[in-house]
Parts: sequence; C-alpha cells; structure tokens
Amino acid sequence: MDDLRSLSDSLAALASDAAAKLFHVPSLLGGRSALGFDGSNLLVPAFAASKGEKLDILGPGGKAVVAEVVGFDSGLRLAALKLEKSMPETAWTAASALPALGSLVLVAAYPSPQGAEARLDAVRFSGGEGSDAYIQTDGSRFPGFSGAALVDPNGKLTGFLASDAPGNRGWAIPGARAAELALSIAERGFPGRAWLGISTLPVETPPNYAERFGDGRESALIVASLEAEGAAAKAGLLVGDLLVSIGGRPTSDPAGLRAALDAARPGEKLRMVVLRAGERLELDAMPESREDEDDSRGSSRGDGWGCCGGHGRGHGHGWGWGWRSGR
Repeated sequence: MDDLRSLSDSLAALASDAAAKLFHVPSLLGGRSALGFDGSNLLVPAFAASKGEKLDILGPGGKAVVAEVVGFDSGLRLAALKLEKSMPETAWTAASALPALGSLVLVAAYPSPQGAEARLDAVRFSGGEGSDAYIQTDGSRFPGFSGAALVDPNGKLTGFLASDAPGNRGWAIPGARAAELALSIAERGFPGRAWLGISTLPVETPPNYAERFGDGRESALIVASLEAEGAAAKAGLLVGDLLVSIGGRPTSDPAGLRAALDAARPGEKLRMVVLRAGERLELDAMPESREDEDDSRGSSRGDGWGCCGGHGRGHGHGWGWGWRSGR
C-alpha cells in the first residue's frame, strides 16, 4: 500500500509540473496542446496556418496570452507560434535519448479551456534514426491530445504527441527532435510547397516493369510535361519517364507524389528515381518554393483563420489557418 501511495504521489507531482508548461490553442475542432522549449517559440500540430495571425491562447493555469503564427511545415503538419511576452518558466527540457520499449510515460495535455489532463501510458515502439525516429504509445487517442507532452519519470520531455499517423495510435516525435523543429520552423517561416515543374498522368504498370519499381506496384506516374525552367527539367527529367520515387517516397499515384512534395524542402537537394526505357536512373533536383493557390487539403486563403479566440488580424498571406480533424 505504501508503494502504491508513493507511486501515486510521484505521478501527481509529475503531472503538476507538466501542467505548468502546457498551452492550449483553441479552435473550431476542439483545440490542441502546444509546447515551448525556449520560453518564446511554441510547437503545435496544425493542418495549415496563416502568416502573421495573432491568436488568443491559454497558458498554464488558464492565463490568457497572445501568440503570433511565425512558421509552418506543410509536410509535418506543424506550426510555430511566438509568444508576445516570453514565459521562460514554461520551457521544456528534452530527454537526450528515446524511451525504452515498454517503459511508462505520463501523457500531459491541455485539450480544452477546462484545464490540463493527464494519463499514464506505455511505450509500444521507440526507434528510427534522425528525422525518421518516432515513438508510439499504447493508449487510445483522446480528443484534443494532439500536441501533448510525453513525460519521462525525470520530468523531461521524451516525446511530442503529433496528429495521428495513418494506422497508428499515440504517434509522437522524440522530444529532442521537437525542440529542433520548434526553432527551425520559426526560422524558415513559410517557405511554400516544394515545386518541381512537372505534370504527370497515372498509368497501369507494364507487366515487365513491375519488378523494376522494386515494390510490385500496379500503377505508376508518367511525366506528361515539364516546365522548361523548372527544377525537374534542369535535373534532366524527360517527358515519358516513369517516376519510381521522390525523396525516397514511392510515387505510384498522385497521392504519393503529393506526399513526396509535402515532405520536401524548397532549396534542398531532392533525389528523383525514374525508369527511362527500362533503365533505372537517379536524378538530383533543387525544388523551388511555390505557393499552392488551390490546396486540396482544405486550407483556405484570406485574412481570417476562422478559429475561436483569434484577433482576426490576418495578413492575407500564406496558408489559411485550420486544424486537422483527426485527433
């Protein structure tokens, strides 16, 4: 009984410390949690964001604070906010290593204006290298828990609970990686979508080509046209090439191509693998930055983010602000 009471007291203390570092970003879809690492920049899961938007959000204990949207990563569906007034006491310290498989973590979130919430969870997966590393917990997704903190027994941030990846529950970015992203997204701002200058058409995979793609796909994308001065043309891509992958991501259909470009960064080298007359080739392109005027993911243009609590002082630039419906 004493051991159980001691464990309960330790968890309660851990939750109290975590709650003092959580932010709540309200939205029409129920809100999200947000975390900071330097007392100023916050990281929050988002579907899209509008540059320069001023938001009324809640700090620890329900304190009303103002934050500005300063950056957006369309591939990771993350936004960076900057507090109008610094709050150094809310900065998280990231754990230096991934949590051990099967270890217990406290999940601390600020899903609604009612206050912070917490639950005890177990790590069901922990692995990967560099930007591909991730953590998965065993608990069910609770509404508003996107952006929650995974806290280790020492009170350090071991993971940032991102919007759910398809087929996963409790998918989280490692704490150290989240800290890097909070600053890098703020520094990059709104780089726009990676643009290669290509048009494609889906085609059935020729039977004798299936093995050459390496994944037995039944469909592929053929390059139908190229912008003369586009990044793909400059890299040597030709009309008639069959796309195998871009940036290591399979491009067997339009959705695959879109995902590959979402994950790409304008101005950074991007490897394209193609089949040309049956021969497998690797080409390196340098994608440009372009804004998408007809974003099928549902973001909207204009000067309002349409969310409860915003000042409505949008600048009419960048992506319309909206939150991903999956939690």
